[in-house]
Amino acid sequence: MLMDFWGTVRVLRRRWYIALPAVLLTGVLALFVYVSVPTRYESSGVLVLTSPAAGGRYSEKTKPEDVVKVNPLLQFDGSLTTTAQILTQILGDPKTAEELAGEDSTSTYTANTGPVGGPLLFVTSEADSAEEAEGLVGKVLEKTVNELAAQQKALNAPEQTFITAQVLVKPTTASAKIGGKVRYVGAATVVLLLLTLASTFAADSVLTKLKRRKEKESGAAPPSEKDAPPPPPPSHAPPSRPVPGGNGNGQPPRPQGGVPNAHQKTVIIPAPKPNPAWPTKDD
Repeated sequence: MLMDFWGTVRVLRRRWYIALPAVLLTGVLALFVYVSVPTRYESSGVLVLTSPAAGGRYSEKTKPEDVVKVNPLLQFDGSLTTTAQILTQILGDPKTAEELAGEDSTSTYTANTGPVGGPLLFVTSEADSAEEAEGLVGKVLEKTVNELAAQQKALNAPEQTFITAQVLVKPTTASAKIGGKVRYVGAATVVLLLLTLASTFAADSVLTKLKRRKEKESGAAPPSEKDAPPPPPPSHAPPSRPVPGGNGNGQPPRPQGGVPNAHQKTVIIPAPKPNPAWPTKDD
């Protein structure tokens, strides 16, 4: 891994005239991406649903002074949570979203009951400008209040038992969201840097091959068979005699002149000369 790193550094250093312009171009393109991607703004608001003071039942025979009044904030039950979920489904309808945000608008919003899942309704919007984001949250909150009343009227519920929606948090001041732009810029930078490395290594490989080919062509060409010098004539010198060094059996050479030595098994003794004093046939 370390060798690959230093190898990459050496290639970038050797081909700096290719890598440096590519890096500068990467910075310019990253800046262009950051400027070209529009900044998104976010705003939010919260609604809370409450039960009527007289509860969910109403009788016309009951006098107003006889009605037991309670605190609506002490009457949070499962019915309010169910109503909040119904409202989120209505607000999530594409037709409702097109009506509130506009047909060709890039503004979006979300409505949910949050992590608590109670009678709270959280609305969040995103738009290309702060004014659009804040205005869209206000439209969604107003639409929710009107839709809640319309649904209860459609069910012929007594008006005295209507669930009411109170704006708990008005549309907040829109804040810029640059996380999306940073992600775009980061992705573009990584891709451009990889392209820079690839182009630098490709250029280094091509230039190295061209340099080797040029050096090979400019060097001395190897002699051909036609231009090769003729082989030297065969030598007529007499064959060299073997140097006496043994008899081929690992034994030392036999001495010349009949002089015995310690390595011989048989001792040669000269024959005795005839004695002239001995009688012959002629005597």
